[in-house]
Amino acid sequence: MKTRVTFAIALAAFLVIPGLLFAQSAPAKPKPPAISVTISYIENNSGNFDVKDDKGVSVNPTPSEGDELKLGWTVLTGAGDSAELQLNHTSTIVKISQNTNFRLDKLRSDTGGQDVFSMAFGKVRTVAGKASGKDQYQIKTPSAVCGVRGSDVVVEFQEGSFAKLSTLEGTGWIQNAAGEALEVAQGFAADALAATFAAIQIPADVLSSLTTEMTFVRLNPDDVLAINRAYQASLLPANDNSNPPATPATPATPPTPPKPTWLDDVMSKIKQILGVEIGTITIGNTTYSKVVAQPTFALGSLKMSLYLPVIYQTDMFNPNDWYHPQGNDEWDFGGLLTGKPLSDPWALAQDFANDLFLKIRYIEWGQQRDPFFFKVGNLDDITIGHGLIMRNFANDADFPSVRRTGVNLGLDFGGFGIEAMVNEAAAPDIFGGRIYVRPVKGFKAALGFTGLVDWNPAKDWPSTPAAVGNPIFFNPGVDLDLPFVESSIFGLVAFADGAVMLPYFRSAPTDPAYSDIPAGFALNAIFPSGFNNLGDIKNWGVAAGLFGNLITKDFTWRVEFRDFTGAFVPDFYNSDYERSRSQMVSAVLQYLENPTARQYNQTVGIYGEGGFALPKIFSLTLSYFWPWAQDAAGNFTFGNDHFLAKFTLEPGVIPVVKIFGSVSYERTNFIPAILNGTTNGPTLFDANTVVTATISYPISDSLDVSVLYTKTASRDSAGNVIMDPTSLGGLLPKLDTSVSITMSSRI
Repeated sequence: MKTRVTFAIALAAFLVIPGLLFAQSAPAKPKPPAISVTISYIENNSGNFDVKDDKGVSVNPTPSEGDELKLGWTVLTGAGDSAELQLNHTSTIVKISQNTNFRLDKLRSDTGGQDVFSMAFGKVRTVAGKASGKDQYQIKTPSAVCGVRGSDVVVEFQEGSFAKLSTLEGTGWIQNAAGEALEVAQGFAADALAATFAAIQIPADVLSSLTTEMTFVRLNPDDVLAINRAYQASLLPANDNSNPPATPATPATPPTPPKPTWLDDVMSKIKQILGVEIGTITIGNTTYSKVVAQPTFALGSLKMSLYLPVIYQTDMFNPNDWYHPQGNDEWDFGGLLTGKPLSDPWALAQDFANDLFLKIRYIEWGQQRDPFFFKVGNLDDITIGHGLIMRNFANDADFPSVRRTGVNLGLDFGGFGIEAMVNEAAAPDIFGGRIYVRPVKGFKAALGFTGLVDWNPAKDWPSTPAAVGNPIFFNPGVDLDLPFVESSIFGLVAFADGAVMLPYFRSAPTDPAYSDIPAGFALNAIFPSGFNNLGDIKNWGVAAGLFGNLITKDFTWRVEFRDFTGAFVPDFYNSDYERSRSQMVSAVLQYLENPTARQYNQTVGIYGEGGFALPKIFSLTLSYFWPWAQDAAGNFTFGNDHFLAKFTLEPGVIPVVKIFGSVSYERTNFIPAILNGTTNGPTLFDANTVVTATISYPISDSLDVSVLYTKTASRDSAGNVIMDPTSLGGLLPKLDTSVSITMSSRI
């Protein structure tokens, strides 16, 4: 027995003693000084979490949990990252959200002073410990100074968009660049960059979402607020209860909702008929509440959907608080237009028509290649002819933050026909059409002529359109259509298209970089070597191929060969054109500076597309363009390819989970991203990628809850696009994430 006990003790010692020795050998982290900041928690989901010292150099090794954050050091978080800090001398805690640049500038001394932080961009939550005034804790941004005193606040900043303080508990303080200051009570927020600098109440759902997003993982805000209350009490003289410390207000208990009445039943029926959505939507960087009716009707070939919104911040019954797309009050029907006097009857009529058109989401009859079709409203699939110049053009890329009334129609009279489009009926700047004739009676072969114009491609140029000559793009083209078979069971159509792009400059560019481009038509875009060498013609594109359907109209396919030169690109007006117009202007200007350069000689490629749908179950669309471009040495190399995949799942297909919706993935440089990926694998999600997703879940037989994720172009209060200075020299718009959470009824 003794032998077994002795052996057990020896075995335990053998296992435990090395661990003790290792624990003793591991260096313990030094205890931070009394006045210091400790990193209490780090979440590095992006793999790019970084801390830079006061010289801007990354600290090596990167500080970890328990390390001290020293003066002048900056915490940088990426997508999905977060960090939590604790001020050891006051117990104040700070949560740093994702995509944030946060620096420690100053700490108070033993005799008093301030704790000062600065934030270049991002979002932080600060819960103050020992504080007796707003000046003891400060968070500075380039546009505002925020004070924290015995309170729980969230500070958000994005250059040129917002500098906001939201108070979750207690009272916050914010001062704008003009020196104006506001006290911000619990449940309110103030934005130093807003048109009106005032504290406004935060909608309940927005406040709940903000609190959830900025929840601490490691540290406890309740403990900190208790420390602050005790500290405030200690500052009062003994037996002095004349001015007790402020205690954060306890949220009021929500009232018990009244029992449903007959009117509630009536309203419920109206919601079902009108397709009402109730929820929130983020437009730019502002979250709004919304009540939107979208009645949709279908009668044979006719489809119609209206869009009747009330999108507001705090008070849905106050029209001044509603969202105004492009600065327009869309519910006044003939009210005052910006810059137009009430005495101008044309302005009143124009505003009435514009407000009326905004209520139309879309009206459709038939589809392209039918004897008659038309589409009016927010459209995402305008194609003229076979699409060499315009294919799947979208005027709704920023819906609902920007709503337009586009028009696309077609008439086939047998011997001839027309197609036409405008991107915005009230103020068109992209418009044109196609005329085609069938010269041989009884034979459906058609010869078509297309003319499309962008009247104002430089409207979003970062400085002013005059800097680049305020150009116009003219896109004439010709095509041949040979339909062999067109039926619901099988279709086969051959086609061949040719087009050129001719720019026109209203004036000579004022930008010195393009001062040698004269006003008028830029004929050297097509004849770079002059009229003496007509064999050297550029800025054109051709395409030839086949398309059709197989077995059913729901199984479609397309394959074509493409060849183009100069600054011309196939699908010139595509789904992303309205966002990338400035980029196209820049490409044309660079081409005109040196049109004989070899890289503009020729690009060839193969494009393929396929789509399959099972009605009421799912649909899938795939497309890929494989280009080969001629480089400066005259060699053909693999160029910028393009891949698109879209999948839609219909309601009721999955019986248990019940979710349905759609996901779209679109990317340029797709194959290079796979072949030349990082050590962590292919980079399939970056600035070259556009992803949209709508996920819905039925919570009853007639009610769905949906989450819509997409990217929209940033716009200022007047509706002007805000360009991104870091993207292609500021030629692409800054993109905002738009997340919409809705409850909608199904008829």
